[in-house]
Amino acid sequence: MKQWVAMLICLGFFSGCSTIGLNFNFWSQKAPETPAPVTSEVKITLPTQVLLYDLDITDRPYAGLGEVSVTLSKLNPWGEEPTQEQVEAKLKEEAAKKGADALIYVRYTKLGASWNRVSGIEGKAQAVKFTRY
Repeated sequence: MKQWVAMLICLGFFSGCSTIGLNFNFWSQKAPETPAPVTSEVKITLPTQVLLYDLDITDRPYAGLGEVSVTLSKLNPWGEEPTQEQVEAKLKEEAAKKGADALIYVRYTKLGASWNRVSGIEGKAQAVKFTRY
């Protein structure tokens, strides 16, 4: 008798939070269908159409998409030095990948020699998408 009482107490103690018997139709239920996303107007920006600004844009409203950063390096002493125009082109490509219309606060930094490069240029900017065209 004591064994049965101890077993019932243990059974009640260890199954007190279980959900057995509460939902018998669990495996037969279907997942709710997710509605297809509605796209109104999709405007793809080409890298050549991305605008560059040294300062902030004050005449058009925009939404920020994050920072874009590019580094071009001269890996050996005999190679060509990367130019600012090449960095601008790479910045525009990275901004177009994010779907940006413009880059604001564009900054260029000359990089000196380190263990893996002879010299280089780093470009940073904030990518933005215009909210009104």
